Amino acid sequence: MEMQFLGNSGGNKQLPDSPYGYEMWSAGGNDHKLTWYGADKHGGAAFRAEWNNPDDFLGRIGYYWNRNKPYTEYKNIFCDFEFSRSENGTGGRYSYIGIYGWSKDPMIEWYIVDDWYGDGMIDPLVIGGDAQKKGEFTVDGSVYFIYQATRPAGSGNICGSKDPFPQFFSIRRNRRQSGSISITEHFKEWEKIGLKLGSNMYESKFLVEAAGGTGWFDASLISFYQKD
Repeated sequence: MEMQFLGNSGGNKQLPDSPYGYEMWSAGGNDHKLTWYGADKHGGAAFRAEWNNPDDFLGRIGYYWNRNKPYTEYKNIFCDFEFSRSENGTGGRYSYIGIYGWSKDPMIEWYIVDDWYGDGMIDPLVIGGDAQKKGEFTVDGSVYFIYQATRPAGSGNICGSKDPFPQFFSIRRNRRQSGSISITEHFKEWEKIGLKLGSNMYESKFLVEAAGGTGWFDASLISFYQKD
């Protein structure tokens, strides 16, 4: 059962007959769309996103928990994916494609970035003026660079807080449009260097984010699973 969403979802919404939830958020622009292909198609979490000159657009589908449990209370999380997208330059000032989520207690926004709409590597100054490289490690066939940044006071977030909050990033050196992401391995590597997620794992979703431009993202496969 295909479903199309327009406008902001107003927080996580459960998808019917599915283990997944979705969120769509945008500021500025118009005619933004998020289309879910249904629980029985393309891995169950596959979607298409379209945006038209937003200040920021986020569309995402995947696991939603918010059960006051840390990531260590869940089995190892993986995501298989394959997608096509509009050309470089259609994602505005910054853009991210990959796995995304939040933790609470403390509140942290985190990204595992496998592709983007810009040319070359993502500039740390785009992530945030204070972004610092904290390390790098190899998983799933490539090096990922780890960054920590701080969102300034008043930035949008899941808790409605007006305080600054941290962001964690893993950015893949050799970007790709298909493969498998060992999500929990990133959490473990972050923790080794002192970047510890909060005690309440809020979500882990596949994300496309664009800060401007007119473009699209279309997944032929997004499937999340957990195993020991």
